[in-house]
Amino acid sequence: MHKKIILTGLLSLYSATSFAAGTAPEQTTYTQASLDNLARNLEVKHEFVDSYPEQCPNNLDECYRSKIHLEYPHNYQPKLGNWAIYFSQLTPVQTVNSSEFTITHINGDLHKITPTKQFSGFSANQPITIDFYNYGTQITRSEFMPNYFVYSEGLKATIIDSTRTDIHPETGLETQDYLLPFTDKQTQFKLSKTDNTQWASAQQIYATTPEVPQGLNLSGRLIPQPASVEITSNKTIDLSKGLSFTTTGVSTAVLAPAIERLNLVGLKTSKDGFPVNIIVNSELNSNANNEFQSVEDYRLTSTPLAITIKASSNTGAFYGLMSLAGLVSVKHQVIPSLKIKDSPRYRFRGLHIDVARNFLSKNFILKTIDQMAAYKLNKLHLHLADDEGWRIEIPGLAELSEVGGRRCFNAPEKCLMPQLGSEITGNSQSDGYYSVEDYQDILAYAKARHIQVIPSLDMPGHSRAAIHAMEARYQKYLAKGDVELALQYRLVEPEDKTQYSSIQHYSDNTLNVCLDSTYHFIDKVIAEVQAMHQQAGTPLTTYHIGADETAGAWLESPSCDKLKIEQAEKVAGLHTLNGYFIEKISAMLADKNIKVAGWNDGMGETRPQNMPKNVQTNSWSLLFEKGHIATHQQANHRWDTVISTPEATYFDFPYQAHPEERGNHWAARHISTQKVFEFMPDNLPAHAEFWFDSTGHPYRSDDSQSPLDQGVRYKGVQGHLWSEMLRSDSQAEYMLYPRLLALAERAWHKAEWELDYDYSGVVYDENSGHFSKKAQQQRAKDWQSFAYVLGARELAKLAKSDVFYRIPTVGATVENGKLKVKTPFPYIEVEYREVQADTAQSASQNWQPYTSTSEVTGTIEVRAIGADGVRKGRRLNL
Repeated sequence: MHKKIILTGLLSLYSATSFAAGTAPEQTTYTQASLDNLARNLEVKHEFVDSYPEQCPNNLDECYRSKIHLEYPHNYQPKLGNWAIYFSQLTPVQTVNSSEFTITHINGDLHKITPTKQFSGFSANQPITIDFYNYGTQITRSEFMPNYFVYSEGLKATIIDSTRTDIHPETGLETQDYLLPFTDKQTQFKLSKTDNTQWASAQQIYATTPEVPQGLNLSGRLIPQPASVEITSNKTIDLSKGLSFTTTGVSTAVLAPAIERLNLVGLKTSKDGFPVNIIVNSELNSNANNEFQSVEDYRLTSTPLAITIKASSNTGAFYGLMSLAGLVSVKHQVIPSLKIKDSPRYRFRGLHIDVARNFLSKNFILKTIDQMAAYKLNKLHLHLADDEGWRIEIPGLAELSEVGGRRCFNAPEKCLMPQLGSEITGNSQSDGYYSVEDYQDILAYAKARHIQVIPSLDMPGHSRAAIHAMEARYQKYLAKGDVELALQYRLVEPEDKTQYSSIQHYSDNTLNVCLDSTYHFIDKVIAEVQAMHQQAGTPLTTYHIGADETAGAWLESPSCDKLKIEQAEKVAGLHTLNGYFIEKISAMLADKNIKVAGWNDGMGETRPQNMPKNVQTNSWSLLFEKGHIATHQQANHRWDTVISTPEATYFDFPYQAHPEERGNHWAARHISTQKVFEFMPDNLPAHAEFWFDSTGHPYRSDDSQSPLDQGVRYKGVQGHLWSEMLRSDSQAEYMLYPRLLALAERAWHKAEWELDYDYSGVVYDENSGHFSKKAQQQRAKDWQSFAYVLGARELAKLAKSDVFYRIPTVGATVENGKLKVKTPFPYIEVEYREVQADTAQSASQNWQPYTSTSEVTGTIEVRAIGADGVRKGRRLNL
């Protein structure tokens, strides 16, 4: 009989006592060898039981139930009573129904399981089951973290081997053998009984995937789509012999990254190649010339005699060459005779990358910059610091990167505690930081590709890494007897007894906004980052302070009590001290000629009249929770408003609603490439006509009380890659591509079918009918052309760039014994096999190429093949 226990979060197993009757137990003294042996042999299985139990403990509105099974291959009784197992669970454990174990939430997502006096040890091959309830919701497999580790006081913590992840040899995707399969399409998939989300089965994908036929004549279609394309004749131009460049007003050296892109797609540089004339003339952008509206505009003309690119700046010429690269495929270097007139929709076309939660390599950033440039994105928002890591070297504050850039266990002076299923050595792929040289290399690389880097070090919340690092610095100088230096950059006040819990369940992640030393620290950090930019030849003009999700800190801070009395006029009218902090940092940045940027929830706590003239706000409010209201309010302040709507721009969410698809779930159960493509950033409330909330229900957007002021426009749109569930560069690329191309499409080009914003204020819902049938038909046709080009040209370019893009899952059904399949993009090879119930099959056996005449019986598996012909997509059965 299995013993039962309940567990949530991170586990630790501490003391143990007597052992039950049976064969003689193995008696073990806790040496490092015995601890390592425990880590090697303990089999851990995590079982997700119920996503919405009938009754939650402690009167919680939301909870979920899990079990952890512990099994040992022989009788085992720890002789000493101080061993423990730790693990990451994103939300805190609430109830453990066990007499043998207790569970403690430590901080963030770290938990531990501790044996009670009733724990009697392991019987050989007899699992102990730990049954527990957690607060909140989890629904995707990637939310259940790996790398449990065992620890005993005085010894070195060791990862439990059975909880490590692996990489599937054919798909390259992470496997989680410690996590039992999710098979129940209700209790392991739905968030409630009324959840309408549909499991992305092969049949469901087939039923909902639009047809995109092969052989369409879309030779002039680009991603992103230009403002105007005119096919001037039926004569095509063969570029297979390469290109020969002639430049006026610009050097080929300045255009080198674009020429490298041309080389990548098969257009080599050759003195005998097809002539390409590039003309840059700043007067084309003069007030007297209305043809060129911005420095990013360009004109591209191709005839059988020559290709000509005209622009008013190097940037425009660069984008003209990128469009030339977009016209060809890697196998066919033929383009049509055409004229392109192009100008961007938005001046701000951004991508946010979180390298703080889990570190992403410098090489990943450089590769991403290449792809951003290829598709005309121009702002890279680097999220360099958060609770789980500080990822940039700051001269004079070595602890920030040396301590804050690493995660290990039980060494607070050397690193942060493990979080998010991280390893515990401090030297894993998800540990690290960019040196000054690394960061300046990134800046220079981006500048050469006409991309501005916007650094962000999140404050005052999300600051645990900074706080912990500065506490290590404090202790170092205190030990040397230098109290003044120790206090110089200290970010906390010991006398502040406020108890709080952040959105990620930290109790110590918010710096004290009432301490002078906090502002000394921030001034030092910004000055050093500004110097790095200056030395790299890319002046720091925008700095993102974060300013979001601050917990209820400082309530019992003596310094804050004092500030409220002595500087009452500075905090009058503010709901929180977070607004005071943002205003003060904004003024500090303005004094340095740096524009302040921040997330809209924090920026909304300020007094607009106390903010600088130039402000950027990123609006990430959920549309189905009336998010358009906050967005409109801040845009009406005349702030530069960047649309960061999670339902369309957060690429850390799954592509499809399926447990195997990596990602979070709080804003959307799935964000496909098509959904990103269908986003209408200029008209946020209108999405209520055809989008749903996070449980698949329609919603209503009433814009009648909070419309934009007449003529107010947004600055731009930004995609986002948060890294809580990304522990490798390849996982990050999987989540980015191909959705990044759809983001680029919407950022650069406003489609004819997009519903214009109505400044009079309109109410939208599924029946309001403002998005006409004609617009719907235009959108469907536009998606077909976008998807065609993506499949026919761009996926192969991603593969050639060594980008680990997501290979789509295959929609399939069987009709009259014949297999029928769909993929979202054309020219994707599909394989299938019949699954034999009584025959063992390896993952690579018996696959056959799909054809329209494929006949099948029984259970079928289908999968797609990547553009490289080698990597396989995730398989589905039907």
